[in-house]
Amino acid sequence: MSRLEVHQFISRSDNFAVLLHDAGTGTTISIDAPDAAAIKRELAAKGWKLTHILVTHHHADHVEGIAPLKAETGCKVIGPKAEASKIQGLDELVKEGDTFKIAGHQI
Repeated sequence: MSRLEVHQFISRSDNFAVLLHDAGTGTTISIDAPDAAAIKRELAAKGWKLTHILVTHHHADHVEGIAPLKAETGCKVIGPKAEASKIQGLDELVKEGDTFKIAGHQI
């Protein structure tokens, strides 16, 4: 298992976005999806392919990029079970205290 590279960048006019990348597996995770255009731009600049979105909670500045990113990349979207009715496109639901693995990394 290789280390995750963390890439933080400006997204929207008032926010940041974060991508995590495992070079060994090619796995790339977006923490939330605030702005699809900004995320796609950074993915292209890095040469990475989005594989997952981890949604922390429902707010527009955390979820509005999910649908276009999922449609374009086919990424898996993991998010909070308690807010599943508010967040479109979730593939896997998690609750507080749950753990799971992505590319061998415990999350």
